[in-house]
Amino acid sequence: MSEQNDFDSKLLARFEQEQPRVPADSFVAATMQKVRAEGRRREFMRVGWRVAGLAALVMASPWLIKGVERLNAALDSSFSLALGQAGSWILGALALLAALVMRARRR
Repeated sequence: MSEQNDFDSKLLARFEQEQPRVPADSFVAATMQKVRAEGRRREFMRVGWRVAGLAALVMASPWLIKGVERLNAALDSSFSLALGQAGSWILGALALLAALVMRARRR
């Protein structure tokens, strides 16, 4: 048991010594620097595209809102003019049935 304790103390003393610094390989350091730079560039581009897309949506929002208003008005007038309220319900049921049939065909 004394031999094991002696070994442990020698091992502990060895690890407590200051370890010499191994110089970094210049190729590995340069490659890691390039990898980090590429990662930063990718992240910058990803964030940039998101910001650009959001800015485009904000800029286009007046036209989008006007388009939705025109579409709603056209649908409202076509439903009420052609068929009345009962016809609108029938047309809605047919659209729902068509959507269900298309979904069943995909399976």
